[in-house]
Amino acid sequence: MEAPENLRIVDMKPKVAQFREEIIVGLLKTPKEISPKFFYDRTGSVLFDRITELEEYYPTRTERMILRNNIDDICSLFQDGSALVEYGSGGSSKTTEILDHCSGISTYVPLDISAAQLEETAKRLSERYHHLKIVALCVDYTTKFEIPFLHLTGNIIALFLGSTIGNFEPEDASAFLWNVMDMLGPEDGVIIGVDLKKDPAILEAAYNDSKGITARFNLNLITRIAKEFGVGLDTDDFRHVAFYNRKMGRIEMHLEALKDMEVTLDRNVIKFRKGELIQTENSYKYDQVEFEKMANRNGLSLEKAWKDPRGYFGLFFLRKTQG
Repeated sequence: MEAPENLRIVDMKPKVAQFREEIIVGLLKTPKEISPKFFYDRTGSVLFDRITELEEYYPTRTERMILRNNIDDICSLFQDGSALVEYGSGGSSKTTEILDHCSGISTYVPLDISAAQLEETAKRLSERYHHLKIVALCVDYTTKFEIPFLHLTGNIIALFLGSTIGNFEPEDASAFLWNVMDMLGPEDGVIIGVDLKKDPAILEAAYNDSKGITARFNLNLITRIAKEFGVGLDTDDFRHVAFYNRKMGRIEMHLEALKDMEVTLDRNVIKFRKGELIQTENSYKYDQVEFEKMANRNGLSLEKAWKDPRGYFGLFFLRKTQG
């Protein structure tokens, strides 16, 4: 089927993670680790969608509420003939809050490393928004790149939702912000969703939900490894562990081995000791001052901050520092 006339899909041939290789490297480390990018196979993606609907998991609905409550202010950032450039667009579900209301946007540029999801989402949006030009880029958005086919009369407003910035280690978050700054002109800007520091009990409840969905999401990594390598790892031999590390300012997710085990993955012997932890995710939390300082160090200045009434989550609008 031909792509709609208002849609261009550009594959920039990003380096795609090699599951088998990276799993072995991570499990041979001390301490062991698995990258959170491997959460999102088909089962993992379905489970994460369920997580976002849980009572304890506030970020998704809170961020959407902030978008809705401040949509007029957000729309005022776009000049006529502007582009909305979204990093890690995924299914673009929250982005429609902006696309539905901001008439200044003429071009939407979703950026994602997953070619299949990017194409599916871009085609769906092109049918919904006939007036928009959509330039979908399959790209590793943490690297430097140029956007083709971008002919604008207005400015560029970039978007990075979902508190994904918190999944970067601080040095990687700084590198990302620097790359964003490098793309922006004086009339441009970026909106970044940030999960804010709060009572650790609230944070820990969000990652240890009462229905056990987050535990299943984390343990699905063991299922993936067992299927991919054809080994006898069982989710019953591991448990989900998540806690707030106050010193580091982050939620940590781990898988804990419940007994001594040994498996062979492509001729590599992997030993698990009872009680040993495999780190699967860090999710850094910031307060506004911390985030603003990090932005300032990377050539960006905070111009607007939108938060929910409880101060759980923030959307921060940054521009390139002038002078």
